[in-house]
Amino acid sequence: MIGWQSSCHDFDITGAWMLISLTDQDGNVEEMNFGYYTRCKIYDSDSIYYSIELKASGDETIVIPHELAHYTLCVTPDDTLYIENGRVTQFQIIDDSTMTTVWDGYIETMRRSKTITESRKKEIRDIVSNYQNEKGETLRAFILSTSERELKSTIKTYHYFLIILLLFVLLIASFMAGILRRKREAERNLQAIKEEMNNRPTLVTNAIQQVEHDFFHSDYYLALQSRIAAGENMSNEDWHEMERQLGGVYSGFSRKLRSLYDFSDTEFHVCLLLKLRATNKDIAAVIKRAPDSVSSIRNRLHKKVLGPDGGAREWDEFILSL
Repeated sequence: MIGWQSSCHDFDITGAWMLISLTDQDGNVEEMNFGYYTRCKIYDSDSIYYSIELKASGDETIVIPHELAHYTLCVTPDDTLYIENGRVTQFQIIDDSTMTTVWDGYIETMRRSKTITESRKKEIRDIVSNYQNEKGETLRAFILSTSERELKSTIKTYHYFLIILLLFVLLIASFMAGILRRKREAERNLQAIKEEMNNRPTLVTNAIQQVEHDFFHSDYYLALQSRIAAGENMSNEDWHEMERQLGGVYSGFSRKLRSLYDFSDTEFHVCLLLKLRATNKDIAAVIKRAPDSVSSIRNRLHKKVLGPDGGAREWDEFILSL
């Protein structure tokens, strides 16, 4: 333990201290710059201290070990600090974080370090201890690694996080831009469809009505109606044939419809059955859904494609008008 006398002040020097300035006998002060080597001492509570020089070099910290020795701190009325290894120096307490000592005619001002972490202190102790055991070795420089590795790892983690975040933001922005682009395209297609229907010549309307009449009296339609009324399952081939037959009556029906919205298979099948004049009950039987579910699909499609003003009935009318 530290050798305290009963008259000692309540002052603890355990921890890391950095030399911040030198004052010569004429009062000239030289400030220490961490960009150059500056002395640092680590005092432990077991009366051992470690003396080193530190230098910041880019992203790394270089350390030169000097001494590992015992110390005894005793503050007497004349403020004398006794450090073992045969050296005695004057010592003065400035405040809880600042002290001064006198060496070779210079007043050394030391300040308690708040940046040297426990992991770095341990690494410094190891460096000084190993150096002390290497007899006859000249001064050597070491690079502190623990703190730098932790810092670089943290920075790298933040970099990865920021890159992932940026990619995510770009992905969302691209996704939203795609949605907006498709929405605008669908709006243009819907407007074009409405203009085409409004400007359709009477001759064309009459021709479509004649083709409709022939289709609704065809053997294919009558057989299909029987299957729909019976609630039979439809295969993929059945749905494709249904779409092809409707395309022969209503030119571009599927193309126009798909240009407005990205329909699911079920949603598109509901639209095909509506175009075939199937009832809500029959549609529910064919697609194996409850009638209320079919109504919800029709309502939802109107809101997504045509807007909020309207529902299932208005959607049916739109499908029949295509």
